[in-house]
Amino acid sequence: MIPYQKLFSGEDLKDLYQWVKEHRAALPESLWLDDATYIPDLRTTAGHYLEIIELHRENPTYSGQIYQLFKIREKVEELWAKEGKTE
Repeated sequence: MIPYQKLFSGEDLKDLYQWVKEHRAALPESLWLDDATYIPDLRTTAGHYLEIIELHRENPTYSGQIYQLFKIREKVEELWAKEGKTE
């Protein structure tokens, strides 16, 4: 997992952005990201977070949302691995 940062590298963001674009339709409908964070409409949330990357990637105010998208990717990939899915 990528550590939290106030600003993420362009390469990391490009990779994350591309992953979400390619897998958004296959994302689960909802997701428990952790014990305290439930996302009821994951696909819509992921879309909004893509907009944050597009518009605010260099603004540290939005680093929390961007970091959460990294966490979403990690959690979804873990779920898919348990289910034997590649996507």
